[in-house]
Amino acid sequence: MKLSEYYLAFLLPFGVIFLLAFLDFSYAFVISICLYYVYRCFLDFYKLKTNGVVENKDIWKFIVPLWTFIYFKQLYFK
Repeated sequence: MKLSEYYLAFLLPFGVIFLLAFLDFSYAFVISICLYYVYRCFLDFYKLKTNGVVENKDIWKFIVPLWTFIYFKQLYFK
């Protein structure tokens, strides 16, 4: 996965989230934040797996908050 594709994939859902907040859909906003967290877990795992940094057995680690901070350089700069 190219770096530009990764940035697009994790920034694009913010448009929907901000729209829900702007239109005052509070329940949908909370649900979309939760879904975005799950989405980011899988997206970060997918990027690191395609770059050969992690293996399939490491997917459970990405559910733990801030685990991806260990791979910060690989996620955002490579």
